[in-house]
Amino acid sequence: NVGSIFRSADACGCSEVLTTGITPHPNGNGAEKLSKSSLGAERVVPSRHFSTTLHAVEWLRRGRPNFRLIGMETTEHSKTYTNVSYPGRPGPRIAQENDGGEVPTKNSPGVALFLGNEVSGVDTEIFPLLDEMIEIPMFGLKNSP
Repeated sequence: NVGSIFRSADACGCSEVLTTGITPHPNGNGAEKLSKSSLGAERVVPSRHFSTTLHAVEWLRRGRPNFRLIGMETTEHSKTYTNVSYPGRPGPRIAQENDGGEVPTKNSPGVALFLGNEVSGVDTEIFPLLDEMIEIPMFGLKNSP
């Protein structure tokens, strides 16, 4: 699933993928398996890894103060993803130190989308720290938590 995230990020022009905890990531835990499933997208999409989701939120609040932090989770407060406005593509960009990829400048607008794992979803500890919660309506019999 993480490989699909990297492929989708590449296809959509995302500026960066942040991973946390035990999530497979380039040059770290699960890198070989990730490389196979992402079909090389992990080499073209810049990424950063954080030990916890809370650390990622704190880094985004300091380093990307104009980003909207949005959780993708089914909650009583979630809005359908099509009923939410998202800031446009980031403005001026700077090269990332470690691989020459591009990331937004500190004050560029943007969105950080928080996805959880299949079993427990987005870490509930960060819900109050997010700007908004969205969901994809599920019309089948199976639904993520």
